[in-house]
Amino acid sequence: MSDIPLFAVVGHPNKGKSSVVAALTQDDSVVISSLSGTTQQSQAFRLELDGKPVFELIDTPGFQRAEACLSYLKEEPGINAGQRPARVRAFVEHFAESDQFSDEVELLRPITEGANIVYVVDGSLPYSPEYETEMEILRWTAQPRLAIINPIEDDTFVEEWRRALSQYFSLVRVFDPIKAGFEQHLQLLRTFGELGDPGELDHAVDELHKYRKLQLRQASQIIVERLYRLLSFHINVSDGVLDKALRKDPLDTFNTELNKIEQESRESLQKLFLHYRLQADMQKLHLLDSELMDQEQWYLWGLGRAQLALITAAAGASLGFGADLAVGGHSLLMGSLGGGVVGAISGWFGSGWLREKLPSWLPYYQESKQLGPVQDPNFGFVILGRALQHAKAMLAHSHADQRLLNLDNTQANPMQQLSNKQQIQLLKWCWLVRKNGLQSKAAGKLEQWVYDQLD
Repeated sequence: MSDIPLFAVVGHPNKGKSSVVAALTQDDSVVISSLSGTTQQSQAFRLELDGKPVFELIDTPGFQRAEACLSYLKEEPGINAGQRPARVRAFVEHFAESDQFSDEVELLRPITEGANIVYVVDGSLPYSPEYETEMEILRWTAQPRLAIINPIEDDTFVEEWRRALSQYFSLVRVFDPIKAGFEQHLQLLRTFGELGDPGELDHAVDELHKYRKLQLRQASQIIVERLYRLLSFHINVSDGVLDKALRKDPLDTFNTELNKIEQESRESLQKLFLHYRLQADMQKLHLLDSELMDQEQWYLWGLGRAQLALITAAAGASLGFGADLAVGGHSLLMGSLGGGVVGAISGWFGSGWLREKLPSWLPYYQESKQLGPVQDPNFGFVILGRALQHAKAMLAHSHADQRLLNLDNTQANPMQQLSNKQQIQLLKWCWLVRKNGLQSKAAGKLEQWVYDQLD
């Protein structure tokens, strides 16, 4: 008998049993297929937090010969209700080495060993009396039982199923393992607790909730670290072997390294949330020679020209961007007024225009042969916008959903929905993080802001 809550997930083939297991244990290694009979042997999956097991779900084959199984159980005359569990155990032992009832033996064995029952049906298909045979077999085990209605395609027949299931199960819940959010997962686990010791599962739910908060904190740190690395990234042409690559196409090398940093960060986030096999379909960063992003992508992820001109003027004035853009010891425009003017010009016209008007403004100097870091103030918004969209999509992506994580590039850009005050504050923090690093107060404030967006 397991020392943690144990549940056997059973039912008819191809009704989403494996999907329920994958979603609740946050394990994307569970084999899920639309083909009936994919699961042929029972397999246990545990949810662990910091190496400590919380509960265990057993993914089982579907019933294949339920009627024959029930007929065999009833063959011995004079069996009363109290003797039925022993009769089921005898069935498992008798056919353990036979192929005659291999699927039924596999799904009933963990139940005879003490596992509670989670019976899964498809709420998008009509109820049929044939399922009553399966439910009757489960009732013979006398183990605590919960029924889950999984609306695989839709919820057309959910109420019909609910009425039928309530005659065999004291607990009936609707749960979509593909679409259910984190809070719905916790609610279902609390229901699991009603099958056995509620205190044990309630404690597990509390620990899961705390662990989720910790994950979000760590995710915020990863995103801000990504921001700093991308904002401060640069390449020196004189770096040996790299020099040869830059002679061929320095921007291509620069863009490749930017995307490598972003990809490493995305992979760290996915591992943090136990998505080891998740693949994301996301446009790559692409910096043009003018130091602006490709226009379609730039305005998709960052801010519009009018917004950017307004906030860069305000932020530039307060931070004195002009003084920071000094070249060769001579300041282009000194003081807060200068900072505001340069910030607005860069935000509105782009740094390519400013390069023509103010030579050597951009950080690509022929003397030092350095490419980067990207100076355009919109770049920080692009990084944050991309990071938040990926993180939110991943958090909403069930471990049971093995499709490609498709990021909808047509949805409203959340960075553009922020107030001017928030946009100005973010621009200041981005500038200060790039200047002062990850130990700065601005980095801490940015981490809190990102956490609030994800929570």
